[in-house]
Amino acid sequence: MKEGILSIDLGTMGVKVTLVSMSGEIQRSAYAEYPIISELPGQAEQDPALWWKGIIDCIKELKSHDACLPKLVNAISICGQMHTHVYLDSEDNPIGPSITWLDQRSSEIIEQWNKDGRADRLFELTWNFPTTTYAAPQICWVKKHRPQVFAKTKSIMIAKDYIKYLLTGNKITDPSDASGTAVFDIRTNKWSPEALDLIGLDGHLLSDVMPSARIMGHITERAGKETGLLEGTPVVNGGSDHSVAELGSGLLGEGEVSCIVGTAGVVAACTSTPVIDPKKRVMCWSYPLEGYWDILGITQTAASSLTWFRNTFDKERSNEVFDEYSSMAEKVSLGSEGLVFLPYLMGERTPLWDSKARGVFFGLTIKHSKAHMVRAIMEGVSFSIKDCMKVVEELGVSFDSVNVMGGGSKSPVWRRIQSDVYGKKVMTLETQDTGSIGNLILALLATKEIRDPLEAAHLIRRVERVDPDPARAEKYDNLFGIYKRIYDRTRSMMAELEAYADE
Repeated sequence: MKEGILSIDLGTMGVKVTLVSMSGEIQRSAYAEYPIISELPGQAEQDPALWWKGIIDCIKELKSHDACLPKLVNAISICGQMHTHVYLDSEDNPIGPSITWLDQRSSEIIEQWNKDGRADRLFELTWNFPTTTYAAPQICWVKKHRPQVFAKTKSIMIAKDYIKYLLTGNKITDPSDASGTAVFDIRTNKWSPEALDLIGLDGHLLSDVMPSARIMGHITERAGKETGLLEGTPVVNGGSDHSVAELGSGLLGEGEVSCIVGTAGVVAACTSTPVIDPKKRVMCWSYPLEGYWDILGITQTAASSLTWFRNTFDKERSNEVFDEYSSMAEKVSLGSEGLVFLPYLMGERTPLWDSKARGVFFGLTIKHSKAHMVRAIMEGVSFSIKDCMKVVEELGVSFDSVNVMGGGSKSPVWRRIQSDVYGKKVMTLETQDTGSIGNLILALLATKEIRDPLEAAHLIRRVERVDPDPARAEKYDNLFGIYKRIYDRTRSMMAELEAYADE
């Protein structure tokens, strides 16, 4: 293997460690899974010791292929699951499990903040509206329901920052992850003293903030012995997993937009000024590149809608069935012969924020087949993402192309549908591992190998461009209006159906 950087991607379900060459070649990766603890209603916790074990195991696996690995690592660059955090005692040991971003038990805190006005005030102070996903309401839930844990807590760290602490002994976070706490002012890239005071949280519990593309420390002797890496290897401060993946997809400056059609759908736009959405439909978080922000729309179920279809109607089939689905959908005309799908199988986030929203096949007739339903799913998911894109454009971001990633980018017919639905050029990338490329770019900036993010443009290798067909785009635009009206006119009935959900 060639020398390069060691990319660590601390995901929700597992950690991936990758050696990336300085020229952007994904040389070898290792992956380790860890479980989510969900034994009580709303609970979603993890054992942080398993993150560390997973990283050590991955490094051992990489070393088994090349014993010289430690000497090949010029720097370590890390991104990780956002919001998830660890409580540390006076000796910097974790006090029980971490609370992940999936945990819903802070809903009572959010409900109280909405009633007493604190939610609105936090929005004014931070330009982000708090939800159960954010760290601050979860911390307040721990303070209320686990007072013995909170009394022992001397510091609280975001997941990837805790790993950096184990590697370097330094407690540092970055603006992209700090944005996900609900007490960080994205305009100044500083903790908001007033926001902290408003919810009764001591700011000294939180880590200092440093830009993402900086060296935040070096591998300690102890960490070197535990991981097998060389003492003194520099560690890059890094960022949240989605934002670093966006960087690796080509969001190197203003006006760039990426779209992940994965389990969820993510639309991200890079802007040189922070943007507030008064209607609270999309988020704006600090970006790993200094002087830039990330306008973000997240839909709840994207490619996972097609996975649901497979699991329900073709449950004996493996992933090869998706190629068959693509061929089936290609034979169906635009609009699925009058069949429209609303992909709200788990409620919807951006831009509806409606947990009671339901999935819908609207317009079914006796002539419709499995192929029609597959294409309708592809079109409906694309409509949900277009819904986010229209908000991004409304907020002043202009763009004519989108870098597309995830499972929805693998199907040629789905790429064509997306281009026509969005009315944008759709670009696909050589690698799906954009997190590792993003980590490489941050490492190149941190180590002064490059001075400007645009110098990394050659690392973003686009392999296909699909241009929208004007006539088809116009037809889809009309169908998008029908899609919107179906939700508007069934929304109240969706809420009424909630009463029957647990019957």
